[in-house]
Amino acid sequence: MTETKRCSGYKGEWACDDPDHMVTVDRFSICRSSTDGLQGMCKDCDKIRDNKRDPIRNARISAAEKLVGSQKSFRSMTKAGRDDIYSQLDKNVVDIKPKLKSEFGQSTPMTKRETVKVVGETVPEGWVYVVRNPDVPWVLKIGKTFPDGAPDIMSSARRFGRAELVGKFWFEEAYRAEQSIHALLNHCNLRTLGYTDCGKELFKCTIEEAMDAITKVQSGNDRPSIAVGE
Repeated sequence: MTETKRCSGYKGEWACDDPDHMVTVDRFSICRSSTDGLQGMCKDCDKIRDNKRDPIRNARISAAEKLVGSQKSFRSMTKAGRDDIYSQLDKNVVDIKPKLKSEFGQSTPMTKRETVKVVGETVPEGWVYVVRNPDVPWVLKIGKTFPDGAPDIMSSARRFGRAELVGKFWFEEAYRAEQSIHALLNHCNLRTLGYTDCGKELFKCTIEEAMDAITKVQSGNDRPSIAVGE
């Protein structure tokens, strides 16, 4: 008859679904300090504990295992021996904090991103556009896009809230025109006003002020073209 033992589970949770949690002894890890030489919870339930441990504690255990040479060597040590290893880590001031890519935590892409090159962006001509959120009418986004890019600009803007196209203005050299308009409005650029958590194309100004800057740059063109609205 196969020898069994009742699994204690982890804090009222069990991963094993055996009747009354009676699990065969081969599914328990060795524990030299216990009376029967086995851990109180089975290996499946032990994973629950590992998953719920504090990440810093997990990192500390991992660092200790590396210092000893292997997980098996570290776990076979007595409690006093493991405490001595932890003391060595503390004396050496080992950084065991989980490494995060950014202030927002670990990032894992949901899907593989593929880069798509838009041929239209290689041409000099295009639109300089003005977009605003009706809920924040005093902030305007002034940028440029290639000849067929206005729909994409609006689609992107509406991912983060309401957006309306105030106007789009055709230039034979859209990039140069955009830079000239930005220079005229530099005094009301959000970056100039001290905001660091925003893009370079945002301006705290009225539509009239933006149109005045655009008109000044357009005046150098032979045949300026204006399209208002979408």
